[in-house]
Amino acid sequence: MIPGTKVNLWALERFDLVKNFQWANDREVIFWAGMSPYPKHMVELERWYENVLNNPNGRVFAIKTKEGEYIGNIELSAIDWRLSRGELGLIIGEKDYWEKGYGEDSVNALLGFSFSELNLHRISLTAIEFNKRAIRCFEKCGFRKEGSLREAYYCNGRYWDVLLMAVLRQEYEEAHAKEEEEAKE
Repeated sequence: MIPGTKVNLWALERFDLVKNFQWANDREVIFWAGMSPYPKHMVELERWYENVLNNPNGRVFAIKTKEGEYIGNIELSAIDWRLSRGELGLIIGEKDYWEKGYGEDSVNALLGFSFSELNLHRISLTAIEFNKRAIRCFEKCGFRKEGSLREAYYCNGRYWDVLLMAVLRQEYEEAHAKEEEEAKE
C-alpha cells in the first residue's frame, strides 16, 4: 500500500474488474480518460488484468479513498530500468470524486513511490489538449510541458494535439521540500 493524504494506492485485485468494466463502458469517463471507444467486454478486461500481473515493467494500482472506496486506477508503465524512467496514466472512474484533489493526491503518491522506492529519475505522460482539468492536475504535481504531438488524437469530429509532459526526481523533491517548509511556518 502506498499512502497519500486523501487516498491509498493498493495492488489491483481481480474483483476490482467489475468497477473497471463499468468505467470502461461509461461514455463520459472514457472521453476524459482518452480511452478507446466503448463497449468493452469483461473478457478484454480479464486479458488486460493478466497482462498487468505479468508485466515486470509496469505497475497498476487501485486508488481508494481513506474510507476504502475504490475510485480509480493509476498506472506506472513502460518502465525502463536502464534509463530510469516510466510513464504515468490516471483514471478517476467515480465522477463524484472529480475536481476534488483525489487525482492530484494519487499522482503525488505514485511519484513519491516511483522516485524513492523504484529509484526512477523521470516520469512522463501524455494529455489531450482539451483536458484542461488533467493538465492542471499534472502541473500542480510538478509536470512540465515538453512538447506536443500535433493533431495526434481524433475526437468529436476533429483532431487534437497530445501534450507531452514530464517531471524529474530533482524537480519533484525540490517542490515537496519547499511545501514542507511552508507547512512548518
